Amino acid sequence: MNPNDEPYTPEDLSRPVPYQPKKQPLWQTSLVSLTWFVLSGISFYLGLQALKADPKTASLPTENQTVQFQNTTLKSELELAPEGAWDSWKKWWNSNVSSSESENSSGTTTTSSSNQETEDEVAFRASTWFSDYEAMKRTVHLYNEIHPFIYGFKGRETNSGDLYSLWGSAQKHARVAELKSLNPKVKIIPTIFRWENKNEKISENIGLNGRNDIRDKHIQNILYEVDTYNFDGIDIDYEGMSCEKKEKFEEFIVLLSKEIHKRGKLLSVAVHPKTSAKKTSQKACKGLKEKINMDFAENWRGPMTHDYAFLAKHADRVKVMAYELHPRKYRNPGPGPQAPNVWIRNIITYAKERVPAKKLYMAIPTYGYDWALNCNAKIKSVYWSDALKRQQLGVTKQPTNISQVLADNKNSGSWTNLSKFSWVHEGKTYEDPSIWYKSEGCDRVAFFMNRKAFEEKMTLLRSYDIGGFSFWQLLSDNDPGINDYLELLVTNKLPPVQKAKPPVSPTPDVKQAPPEEGQEEAKNSEELVKK
Repeated sequence: MNPNDEPYTPEDLSRPVPYQPKKQPLWQTSLVSLTWFVLSGISFYLGLQALKADPKTASLPTENQTVQFQNTTLKSELELAPEGAWDSWKKWWNSNVSSSESENSSGTTTTSSSNQETEDEVAFRASTWFSDYEAMKRTVHLYNEIHPFIYGFKGRETNSGDLYSLWGSAQKHARVAELKSLNPKVKIIPTIFRWENKNEKISENIGLNGRNDIRDKHIQNILYEVDTYNFDGIDIDYEGMSCEKKEKFEEFIVLLSKEIHKRGKLLSVAVHPKTSAKKTSQKACKGLKEKINMDFAENWRGPMTHDYAFLAKHADRVKVMAYELHPRKYRNPGPGPQAPNVWIRNIITYAKERVPAKKLYMAIPTYGYDWALNCNAKIKSVYWSDALKRQQLGVTKQPTNISQVLADNKNSGSWTNLSKFSWVHEGKTYEDPSIWYKSEGCDRVAFFMNRKAFEEKMTLLRSYDIGGFSFWQLLSDNDPGINDYLELLVTNKLPPVQKAKPPVSPTPDVKQAPPEEGQEEAKNSEELVKK
């Protein structure tokens, strides 16, 4: 049919009459248009407010979503596009939402790595590791962050990527809910622990032996736990690794950090204590592409794999385990306190040059050890109730000047377990308490933690403007006075402290010695989880 021909109409049908629209008054048309414009504006505004109220929702993966790590070069999968109108609008938008974020009831904002709590909200954050759940329930209101010590590796000499948990699935759901109900602001960041020794290794879980597939499975299992139980992050406590594992551990941290931060969660890493070396050197380690920069004095395998500056770039918390200066053994350095201030000060001096202050935490102990002085009896752990019993048997010193005790005691000539290391204590007075007593025919000394020593250590930490503290570990069998002190801390009732001045040079001869194999295995069992 030619579109220019007149349409044909059969005789029995009439042609349709074109529709003649009824003309609307101008005022009515204008009113409808204005109404539509106003409603559209309101809808757009409400949509933007919803986005500002929860900016994370659209980007968070679902609980069942797994992570694909096809690119193992650790480079970002995102390409930077040239800036266009959309990017310009985003810049304008971000510059105008800061005021509304500050009014958000959750008090959250973004840091350099993820969406987290406002870092300036708490000047000095309190945290603790714990396995004593009843003690945690009673005191959770005293902490900003808590680390349930519940996860470990399945497998001993080899790793499968799988985790075991000391809490069952129902327990995890119930306990997270209970702790949050007791302290809605607390961050629950459980710990995954492995201390490497001759029987238990850290290897395939960080991609060693060419097993990036097991490393990726390990990361997926970690993310599953964080997602399923709505933890606020994860704490990585991989200790005692041999030096060839440094780079693989760092690759693991980079990948894990990326996935944790996608979820707006926190990554915490526990690290070995380090103090400054008298002279920096470079150490080659078989299997590493780069030499290790030995700018620290602790020349043994654990500290070599924990590069403070590197880890601080990817973690939100770097928690220095400032304890075990005098471990449970009879060789160098022998009996003494676990974390004297003279040592803590050296650790902070080293760490602050490599870790941003607000990411840096110092972890101190709540326990001590009891050594025989003139026989080969067993070294024992000392908690608060143990100290109270021993105090009935001897003399308590606080502060403790070991050189003075050796000089004043007529039996000190036989104290070979201590006297052969007397040089370690020359010129030092410790804030830590000690008990000198006799038991089963042996002279003994027990160091322990009480409120007075804890408070002096905390005063030192507060003077350095670091992010916070932690301690190993929260137990019912700690000095109750420690909780009294923390009550004052969290309610801002403690007097201000004078800011620390940088030391001219670190105190010499105060560094951690490498542990013995037997002591490592003991740490895995008896001492780490005290029920």
